[in-house]
Amino acid sequence: MRVATKSNVIYVVAIAALIFWAYFVQSDTRRVDGTSMLPTLEGGDLVVIQSVPLAQVHVGDIVVYNSLCSTSGLSVVHRVVAVTVGGLITEGDNNPGTDQSLGIASGPITSKCLEGKVVFVIPYVELLAYYIDSHGLPQWLNYVPSLLILLVVVASILLQEGERKKSEPLAQAPNRET
Repeated sequence: MRVATKSNVIYVVAIAALIFWAYFVQSDTRRVDGTSMLPTLEGGDLVVIQSVPLAQVHVGDIVVYNSLCSTSGLSVVHRVVAVTVGGLITEGDNNPGTDQSLGIASGPITSKCLEGKVVFVIPYVELLAYYIDSHGLPQWLNYVPSLLILLVVVASILLQEGERKKSEPLAQAPNRET
């Protein structure tokens, strides 16, 4: 019988805490559509966003802003390229100019438009959700990828621990001379 080591338990608890935090406490999720953030983000990626004040957003952060600043009426996921007195200047990694110069945003991104900043990316997960929704499959199947990812991480941790133990020399029994 295999006994869980302290490090294994810590990893599993940390992963469970991250999932709990991401989905229930601090964050929201959005599916990435389009090609404007290639190669950083691809269509079908799931981004986890955290609501933050405008003052906590810096150049280089990826943010989500809503229809109040978007000319298309949809949420936009783009990178901050400048912070000005009027708000944030954003740009898609694959775009030739800023959202403001290309007419994607009506102006600098203000606090009323900012939905949050991206804190975590899960590649391609939303493609499965789209497939499930479009084919009328049960909604609980959306949770299967998260469960599979968790199982792979736990299995990887356990295999690494097993390999580490195999490579350790056997402890010598104390010499008992009488």
